[in-house]
Amino acid sequence: MGRGNITIEDVAREAGVSRQTVSRVINRSPNVSCSARVRVEQAIEALGYVPNAAARRMGGARSYLLLAAIERAAGDAPARRLQLGQMLLAGLETCSAQGYHLMFEQVADERELGAALTSLTPDGVVLLPPLDESLALHEALGRRGIAVSCLGERVEYGRVLPGLDEAGFGEAAARRMLEQGHRQIGFICGDGACSQRRIEGYRRALAEAGSRAHRRFVSDDPRDFAGAMELARSWLTPTIRPTAIIAGSEAVALGVLQVARELGHAVPRDLSLLALEDTPGLARSQPPVSVLHQPLGALFAAACERLIEAGGGPRGEGAAPSVGPVEAHVFTDRGSIARAPRAV
Repeated sequence: MGRGNITIEDVAREAGVSRQTVSRVINRSPNVSCSARVRVEQAIEALGYVPNAAARRMGGARSYLLLAAIERAAGDAPARRLQLGQMLLAGLETCSAQGYHLMFEQVADERELGAALTSLTPDGVVLLPPLDESLALHEALGRRGIAVSCLGERVEYGRVLPGLDEAGFGEAAARRMLEQGHRQIGFICGDGACSQRRIEGYRRALAEAGSRAHRRFVSDDPRDFAGAMELARSWLTPTIRPTAIIAGSEAVALGVLQVARELGHAVPRDLSLLALEDTPGLARSQPPVSVLHQPLGALFAAACERLIEAGGGPRGEGAAPSVGPVEAHVFTDRGSIARAPRAV
């Protein structure tokens, strides 16, 4: 008999137990005697049996599948694809270690998410930004009784949510510049809810330092490389200009860097620059750009682990989710931040 043809019935017959007992062992259920567990594990090893999802579900209602829902157009930007890759690898490692499978699904709305839920029957769903902002999606998952986790700071729905403090992220970025004596600090980010919270944190940090966020030096318009260059040129040409800029993306940081070079503003002597995402391009730019980034791989792995725990996974039947803080952000100093110049 070929290894690919081995079934759960073959394992049960080899071990002298029922099919359900084999399924319970596969599912790591505690409701199996030690001797039966040993016999089943030995039979699985001897026969080379690889459990499939249907066999695993015989012992209970769990599918041992987690679904990560991403916005349909979210993977277009190179930086976004890199972030998704980091989350995929970290999530696969976490899920595999606990006997779970992980799938990513692109969805545009509640209808598409519902179709995926019906087809895949996952034990839990991770809503990736900006889907985590959708009340309709949270409610749809709640009606189906499916546990949901996300990377955003969403706590309204009584769900399993690891915390990601966007306002704190923006505040920490501003403090990096304030600590170096900067007071004219520009901030360029997107127009989403998460960006607005980052701006709130940035403004809070400046206010606590006795400074004021100049309206002209805050932009929440989505910017590509060309758009960032246009904005940076309007900021860096006048006599009154920022001595530091916080860039929300790689494209923005590289655009600012290009304009600073064209205008003769040396980074970091004349202009300090900090990016809020880490990419190979920022490490290889001239000069390299310092970054304060959210460890999305670790955050996503934590979201997966919380769903597994909430579902009574291998770490304990019915274990309560241990929702705790995840390392919020990581600073990598590449030398693009310096003390503020004495005069601008």
